[in-house]
Amino acid sequence: RFGAVLTDADAVKEELLGEHADEFAAALQELEGKAQYVVKGRYVEKAILREVISENQQASDLRDTIRDQPEDATRDARMALGEIVNNSIAAKREQDTRTVVDALTPLADSVNVREPTHEEDAAQVAVLVEVERQGELEEAVGELAKQWEGRVEMRVLGPLAPYDFVVTQTPEG
Repeated sequence: RFGAVLTDADAVKEELLGEHADEFAAALQELEGKAQYVVKGRYVEKAILREVISENQQASDLRDTIRDQPEDATRDARMALGEIVNNSIAAKREQDTRTVVDALTPLADSVNVREPTHEEDAAQVAVLVEVERQGELEEAVGELAKQWEGRVEMRVLGPLAPYDFVVTQTPEG
């Protein structure tokens, strides 16, 4: 909408584009031939819960306590188990995200770890990659998918516009 920041199309050309033409040209040159890809991993619910329970004796004991018991009678135990599961998944997410970043960094010009958008997100990483290396990226993600088969479902979104990698300068003053 014009008027909110600049009054008309000519003002955009003169005040925004004209004054910053070199910056825009440099930014576009830096992105030439590259695209953003978002690599997402989502935990398989039953598998990750089994993993948490098998690795944490307290969680296993709480699960046994609440099994076949009325919900009202085991409210505190259910809350405690939920907290253990949430904390365990958060720790696993951090470790699994690191694994994804390590696997993709050799292919990427830049990497941006995104915050999870779902409680079962294992990893969500945006990478800036040369478009001609898309096949290599897909192979690397495929290797992770094999490694985590039945535990984490992996997918690649893209090529996309490089929104995660746009750099803006803060006005001085």
